Amino acid sequence: MAVSLLVASSAIAQEPVRFDDLPSYQVASTGGVVAADNQYASEAGVAILEAGGNAADAGVLTMLILGIVHPFSSGLGGGGFCLYRDADTEETTVLDFREMAPAAAHRDLYLVDGEADFSLARRGGLAVGVPGEPAGLWALHGRFGELPWEDVVEPARHFASQGFAVGATLARHLHAMEEHLQVRPELLALLSNEDGELLEEGDFFARDDLARALDLFRDEGVRPFYVGPIADAIAATVQEHDGILTADDLASYHMIPREPVRGDFAGYEILSMPPPSSGGIALIQALNILAHLDLDDLDDDALLHARVEALKHAFADRAEWLGDSDFVDVPIDRLLDLDYAAELAARVDLDAVLDPTDYGTTAPHAEEGGTSHLSIVDGDGNLLSCTTTINTRFGSLVYVPEFGVILNNEMADFNIQPGEPNLYGLIGNEQNAVAPGKRPLSSMSPTLVLRDGQPVMTIGASGGPTIISGVYFALLDLLIDGAEPLDNIAAGRHHHQWMPDTLWAETEDDPRHQALQDRGHTIRHRPSFTAVQFVLRRGDQWVGVSDPRKGGRPAAPSVDP
Repeated sequence: MAVSLLVASSAIAQEPVRFDDLPSYQVASTGGVVAADNQYASEAGVAILEAGGNAADAGVLTMLILGIVHPFSSGLGGGGFCLYRDADTEETTVLDFREMAPAAAHRDLYLVDGEADFSLARRGGLAVGVPGEPAGLWALHGRFGELPWEDVVEPARHFASQGFAVGATLARHLHAMEEHLQVRPELLALLSNEDGELLEEGDFFARDDLARALDLFRDEGVRPFYVGPIADAIAATVQEHDGILTADDLASYHMIPREPVRGDFAGYEILSMPPPSSGGIALIQALNILAHLDLDDLDDDALLHARVEALKHAFADRAEWLGDSDFVDVPIDRLLDLDYAAELAARVDLDAVLDPTDYGTTAPHAEEGGTSHLSIVDGDGNLLSCTTTINTRFGSLVYVPEFGVILNNEMADFNIQPGEPNLYGLIGNEQNAVAPGKRPLSSMSPTLVLRDGQPVMTIGASGGPTIISGVYFALLDLLIDGAEPLDNIAAGRHHHQWMPDTLWAETEDDPRHQALQDRGHTIRHRPSFTAVQFVLRRGDQWVGVSDPRKGGRPAAPSVDP
């Protein structure tokens, strides 16, 4: 069955954050919900559900649309992770389609005269890892989809060729990158209007370039991206920009199915992403620490302090132990062991922060936030949580004009000079050093929640390491504190990653902050640093919320089954 989309209506263009319009960021339905960080994408996913597709079908199209409308954060030149829970088998599958280092990559790839040149890992051909998103979408549909492949991809091809109204989020990111785009004439031309100016909110934006790739994706599946014309164009473009990625690298790429990491907290089963993501382990570890603390009689100030302290311990272990478990030994069982959590909980002082060295000794690798997340539940109860990325804004800025692919700069997520301070003054270790075929460490945290074996929630976020804190605090707020979904979204966010020793806060007037400062926290204000999307079971309905910080809207079928 063909799926049609309204592709050019300015009425659903993204808007700036408006917390006074919160009801528009929530939907409720018994027939399924799609919560993405763009309304076009959410509505596309729902169109698939209404056409008889399931959460996997809807997820493929939603991710394709996100790559079209938010080319600064995700797309076919990137990669990501998905968790899918099949309602019939009650099994959860992890799909790892993270980017890989090219075969010619090595530990000292970014050293120039013995010193790290961080710009080489951030922009240009050397920054590009082997893209995984096409393989991930193909695998998600092949394993779980119900509609014909061409019926899932064709709406995205049509959408790209027809065009859409630029939203406020894309326009904001474009102007933030104007200086960098000026030295990339082909990409600048793509992202400019007829007057030669960067696209503004409301401008019409068609992607005929990307539609050519989607033509092939629809008709020939994933093969052209890895052994075919798109692969050849990607390799040639990267090498023109002084990169080392080859056609052989693309031909050897493979998606990896993995087992989720699991934890139990307050009667809920948490299923999340294993390495090469750090998100699932850090999330569950922090929750395990909280489970060993006596929090029942704490006031709001002390409770927030305890939750931050647990998160700091998890981030310290993340810096020490996390990396691609196919290449290095990651002690997953120990990190998630409840006895180990009890040891860490015993260090927590409910009245004060500790010296930074009392959490750990290896400072974390820095990440910036790009990324998109989507959470989907269909009418049969299948759950999907997917996070995709090209890393920082517009990735490497390497653009493949023949096929409209903007390539990732995921190589920047490695520790490019282990043992030495990076661009942000942080020191990384060998666990996440560059190696051929290795996947860089990530904070992406697609997560599912069950209770008594029944699905309760699908959740995830975008925003670099703030992904972990965003999911962590949302779970505590929604599942433990009983907050209403919209109240959770409107509340000011907090983030602490142990190093730097700073508690970041969205709001400057939080009444708990003085008590936290009295305990020794250094608090700094930072606006809008993560965007969380979730679908939560409430009674006989699913409630879906998209975060206004990124201008998204959730969507649900117009008629419940």
